[in-house]
Amino acid sequence: MNTDSRRDFLKLAAGSAAYWSAGGVISSAFAASNTSLVTLPLGDGLAVISGGGGNVLALRGPEGLLLVDGGTAARSKQVLAAALKATGTRKLHTLFNTHWHPDQTGLNAQAGSDGARIIAHENTRLWLTRKITTDWLPAGYGPLPAKALPNSSFYTHETLSFGDEAIDYGHLGQAHTDGDLFVHLRKSNVMAAGGLVSSVGWPVIDWQTGGWIGGLVGGIDRLLKAANDNTRIIPADGAAITRAHLQAQRDMYFTIFDRLVKLLVKGLGPDEVVAAKPAQEFEAQWGPSDEFVRTSFKSLWGHYAPDA
Repeated sequence: MNTDSRRDFLKLAAGSAAYWSAGGVISSAFAASNTSLVTLPLGDGLAVISGGGGNVLALRGPEGLLLVDGGTAARSKQVLAAALKATGTRKLHTLFNTHWHPDQTGLNAQAGSDGARIIAHENTRLWLTRKITTDWLPAGYGPLPAKALPNSSFYTHETLSFGDEAIDYGHLGQAHTDGDLFVHLRKSNVMAAGGLVSSVGWPVIDWQTGGWIGGLVGGIDRLLKAANDNTRIIPADGAAITRAHLQAQRDMYFTIFDRLVKLLVKGLGPDEVVAAKPAQEFEAQWGPSDEFVRTSFKSLWGHYAPDA
């Protein structure tokens, strides 16, 4: 990694770290307003904005601004202003939601009021129509008002043109949630991977809204198929990674997945599985794994039913 790339990596990682904990649980400080936004240019009219929730990918087109995710509601105005400035645009035209989480969908209300197109997987749209309560978000989230809901949803895979950029976007299956999507800017060869990829800690396995660790591996397989060695992959949190880094993550998650299945078959419960430390050798790089292991193990329950 050259000096400039390392500097960019550190800037982006620092900008998003305040919204992530080492244990793999999304920070409860969604409304934090004292974290500086960091803008990382990726090319003419293309940038990543971090520090306002999850990473936000911004693209300039003749129609205006396209964003992949929008940060938290508390920081959405600042994120939008930073994206407009970074791309030299005046109006938001299209917003992708990579999944339903609050640090991805916080801009939806303003985007809807401004008449922007909001694209999401149909499962994400459906989650946002109701109040969602999970272990990691006990206070709940939603339902979003009608104007803030995605107004363009899909099921499998779609393409669109935005100026001279050809954009592929597709469902990643039941992975981090059951509505995860990726967005691939083919000309720029930049891919927004959403919440199943992180470079600053364990991802959340949101098993209560359809995520599971086996699907996480499958979702990464889909990303690997779409990417090449030169693709810049933007995770929901942390600095951009390469396809080689993504392959290493996939191999790690598969190892943990395989171990968890074996522990499940033995009849162990969540506390016993956590005590077995099935991800211990990865903690030096990724931080404490107990919460990731616990939620990953619980995510198997809907897919492996010994008494069925």
